[in-house]
Amino acid sequence: MLRLVASLLLATAATAIAQNTTQVYDYAIAGAGTAGLLLAIVLTENPSINVAVLEAGSDGRTNPNITIPELRGDIIDTEYDWDYYSTVQPGLYRNRSQAVNRGKTIGWNWETLSTAFRESEMFFAPPANASSAEDPDPANHGYSGYICSTLQRSVLSLLSDYVTPALLNAGYAVPGDRNGGNVTGAGFLPLAICPGNYTRSYAGSAYTAVQDRKNLHLYTNAQVTNISWASTSSGNITARGLNYVDTSGRTSNISLSIQADEIILSAGIAGSPPILERSGIGNPDILMPLNITPLVNLSSVGTGLRDPLMMQYQPLQYNFSVEFTGGEYAQNYIDLRPAQDVLSPSDYNAASTWLNSTASIPGLEDAQFTVFKHLWYTRQPLIEMAWQYSSTQSMPYTLVPLSQGTVHINSSDPMAAPVINPNYNSVTAIIGNETVPWDLWFLSRASQFYINELASSAPFSDVLTKTDPDHNLSPADYQQAVFERSGTSQHLTGGLPMLSRAAGGAVDAKMLVYGTRNVRVVDGSIFPYQPSAHPMGLTYAMAVHAAKILQQIKGSKVTYTEEPARSNSSSNATASFPNVAPTVTYNAKGSAVPASSSVTTFTGGAEKMEVGRWMVGGIVIALGWSGSM
Repeated sequence: MLRLVASLLLATAATAIAQNTTQVYDYAIAGAGTAGLLLAIVLTENPSINVAVLEAGSDGRTNPNITIPELRGDIIDTEYDWDYYSTVQPGLYRNRSQAVNRGKTIGWNWETLSTAFRESEMFFAPPANASSAEDPDPANHGYSGYICSTLQRSVLSLLSDYVTPALLNAGYAVPGDRNGGNVTGAGFLPLAICPGNYTRSYAGSAYTAVQDRKNLHLYTNAQVTNISWASTSSGNITARGLNYVDTSGRTSNISLSIQADEIILSAGIAGSPPILERSGIGNPDILMPLNITPLVNLSSVGTGLRDPLMMQYQPLQYNFSVEFTGGEYAQNYIDLRPAQDVLSPSDYNAASTWLNSTASIPGLEDAQFTVFKHLWYTRQPLIEMAWQYSSTQSMPYTLVPLSQGTVHINSSDPMAAPVINPNYNSVTAIIGNETVPWDLWFLSRASQFYINELASSAPFSDVLTKTDPDHNLSPADYQQAVFERSGTSQHLTGGLPMLSRAAGGAVDAKMLVYGTRNVRVVDGSIFPYQPSAHPMGLTYAMAVHAAKILQQIKGSKVTYTEEPARSNSSSNATASFPNVAPTVTYNAKGSAVPASSSVTTFTGGAEKMEVGRWMVGGIVIALGWSGSM
């Protein structure tokens, strides 16, 4: 999922801050993204708290490529995208480098994070006449948060009339509202969309509602380069502020600075680790060759980067003998499955034998491997089948990969792109008598087993005429087909794991960077493990809970209750969609096209085409709603 963010520049504000050296904020946040901007919004609910947010990109809140759900992905390779790429990946077909598209514009457990989920959400139940094929439970949702959510506006009949009944006939679970914590199974999940005008709801739209706050200062075209230090004497070091570059051209691109009592990095997986390294926090073997003096020896910085392997270069394709309707708007039918549901008994037992006999994996912290085994044996979701387009295709991916990579700097130039290496398919396993790349093997076997189940279960089987790849291929040939089509899921997390320092962590449970007194990280890089779902909703919840922790540390007013009411008068709010035709929709290939040229009834096509429960302390955190992907 792209992290689309937004920010607003007050006239000549960056220059004014640079000249006002006596200004000291309570918090200075690097990055106005999914976490950083929402964190600032919650913190400044207290008018006595002053927050400055520095965003490298420009203000994109009025750009239709950002606001219209059906145009998701259209900001790739524009000014709102960092346009990063990974290193060459030997574990992928033809050593393909992967695009790492990141937005460039504006004590944790189930109880605390499920509360934060509800606090961040403003849920709208579907209208009574909506064909949502879902029955949300009001007790599992919030109704006064900053991020709107609702179920999709239309339902592709392929999903409601064929996929769901076939899964039930095959013995699969099709649960109700999964925001309650049990996410296993198939069904529609809410989208981060404001139903009134059917536009995306995100941190940028939330900021629009509060942009007149006098204590919230948001600056665009302000790219943070490193942290300035007040004290680097023995013991934990103390930050003074953030150094940044004005990329707008107003100040000749000179280095500027801002001061604050607390520094918070929210620059994401590709931004926060490099800022720490350029500030002297990281592995000395990486810093010293770049003439950066190590201030804190913290080799965990930039480690634990994960990107789930996804069959996205060419998803699973299906041909059918009937036509489908209801594809006018984006779909969000997500099937989350444990290994036991998507592997044959023999494959599951063989894989379990390898897991039982393997004590550790190079590059993977033992604590993380222990968590994976717990997920494996307790039937937690490890594979997703995403039906997200108004077309006859689905995209499988490994929710929790064992392969992990790194993100580091390789230049002292603060404007240079980081070196991003997800290290796909780097973990090998001996399953049966065969040595295989674990993530690829699991994705391939799970996909083939799942499609075979659908292809042999009515009513899906009654109308299916073709699959691509052919589900009847040998396991080896099917794995080769999956290998050729797999790459990034764009759901990268990690790089600054929240673990104990001894276990390979970079930040503690209060988001504090080890070895510092006042530098914290609040973004997806601190996830110690890949969430068994899309990370956006969890990132919003993390921002809300982080704000609460910071308020408690500072002794300031806590603006959210510890356990908000699970039901209130606003829980009866229902979505009221605009009575207008969609401006765009998806064609059978999953591409956004003008509504006038769209096709809403089709039989599918299997021709070749290219398309572009977080675990802490042993507790699974389930993501119940996602963005418009």
